[in-house]
Amino acid sequence: MNRLVPLLTLLALAGCKKPEAAAEKPKATALPPVSVETASVTHEKMPRLLTLTGSVIPDRQSEVAANVSGRVTATYVERGMPVKAGQVMAVVDSKAAGYQAAAAIAQSQAAQTQVNLARQECDRADTLFGQGAIPKSEYDRLKTQCTSQLYQANAAQANADLAGKLAGDTIIRAPIDGIVGERYVNVGEYVQPPTRVASVYSVNPARISISVPEPAVGRIQVGQSLDIEVSSWPDRTFPATVRFVSPALRTQTRDLIVEAVAKNDDLALKPGMFATVKLVVGEEELPTVPLDAIKTDGTVRRLFVAQGSNVVELVVKTGLTKDGRIAVIEPLAADAKVVVRPPPGLSDGSAIVAAK
Repeated sequence: MNRLVPLLTLLALAGCKKPEAAAEKPKATALPPVSVETASVTHEKMPRLLTLTGSVIPDRQSEVAANVSGRVTATYVERGMPVKAGQVMAVVDSKAAGYQAAAAIAQSQAAQTQVNLARQECDRADTLFGQGAIPKSEYDRLKTQCTSQLYQANAAQANADLAGKLAGDTIIRAPIDGIVGERYVNVGEYVQPPTRVASVYSVNPARISISVPEPAVGRIQVGQSLDIEVSSWPDRTFPATVRFVSPALRTQTRDLIVEAVAKNDDLALKPGMFATVKLVVGEEELPTVPLDAIKTDGTVRRLFVAQGSNVVELVVKTGLTKDGRIAVIEPLAADAKVVVRPPPGLSDGSAIVAAK
């Protein structure tokens, strides 16, 4: 019992100690305001756009067929290779075609000999019939034989010409200027007349097949200018001109197909690309901002609007440009302020201060 008293006294003293003050957490340091330049939003009459969709197609396309039977002995083109009309693309073994041509020529020559002989017989028949030496029935038989021999000679000559053409077709040539899309045959393969050898695309100029909905058909006409955009080149616009207009709408989709032609010297437009087509069809009043106020990240366009001492970041759709300003397809107040040339690091909610 005497030993427990000092122990209880120590515990009581420990319980009476004041707890140490908890360490204060450091306060977050606020970022200093960003110095920015601002400009006012103004409402102006800007070109009104009609946005359509389409596909890039080649100006001309050819699936080159063999047009002859035989074994391929050589190929001279690869995918992506430019070719000129008449350039040799592949060669088929010409021996069999050569033999056939030689045989056809020989048959044609033999038929021509028979024609010459028949003509002599016909001349003799004319003389004999005129002298009354042969009856009319014999005369008619000889004249018919002469005419038949002439027809046979013409047929033999046609066969010889065809055989000669087939012998020439063993050299397969490009039908148009363009670029090889695909080569379908290799050396050693046996081809027949319908066998595909290669595909050739002419892509300069490029065509754009455009689908126009029925309500907008009245705004399209031949010679109209429009702009083409493709996702592969987000910072480029390709000018084009409407060249061909279908005379009728498609009954199932109620749309009109038109084709525009765009210059394509650098071959940036490739067949199969999805195209966004923008056509100016008038003017409308829209909010506009300086071109420098738009920040572009790929296909996304951003705008920073000043609200008091902070900025609000907006992802916006933009229209056409005019006199250094760009239309914004968003409901922006006329007295709103936007940041011009947004500095690096500026983001939604950043504190700002007007540059002096």
